[in-house]
Amino acid sequence: MEPSTFQHYLIGLLAIGNNVSAIGAFLAQTQGLPRATVKRMILITSGACFAMLLLFMVVGTAVLDFFGISISSFQIAGGLLLAGVGFEMMKSRQPGDVDIKAVDFKHQVAPGSEAQLLASAVVPIAIPLTVGAGTFSAVILYANLADAMAAKLNLFGAITALVVVNHLAFSFSARIVRFAGEAGLSVFTKIMGLFTLSIGIEFILRGLGSVYRQLH
Repeated sequence: MEPSTFQHYLIGLLAIGNNVSAIGAFLAQTQGLPRATVKRMILITSGACFAMLLLFMVVGTAVLDFFGISISSFQIAGGLLLAGVGFEMMKSRQPGDVDIKAVDFKHQVAPGSEAQLLASAVVPIAIPLTVGAGTFSAVILYANLADAMAAKLNLFGAITALVVVNHLAFSFSARIVRFAGEAGLSVFTKIMGLFTLSIGIEFILRGLGSVYRQLH
């Protein structure tokens, strides 16, 4: 599979940016709420994820240039971050155990206003529970690899598809939990963790290869 195809980007982003670890927090936040409010929260969460991913796709490499960070250095650093996220996902006993993307809701008091509920749809449900530092790093690295317009369109399409998939997962989250159970979600998290770990290692090797070529 070519590294700039839609499928390549989509598989990578789904492994890193899936919202399985956010489902528990989302259900806790929306329990007992009117369906219309829940739908608004899902729309806000999806919109925030899409806006942030698109922002990092467009300006991510420019930010690196501004701070004088070489792409090879960022590939190594981003690869280490992704490898760490993947390793934590593989160690998790259940979806809520992923420390990198999890926030403790057990002792959180339910928000008292709709404004607070809608704000929680952005932080922490959208960021960092659904998309976080690992996803943003991957988008920047993918954007750097997407040097042709067709590749950039593929990346944009993959980001859009990721947001749509996560939107549907939130919409049917209660059914997903009932159908798959904690064991099923845990297995899915571990499998996605393996993909994330592999993607991280791939970026590390790319970065080390670039450094080696520069030194020789």
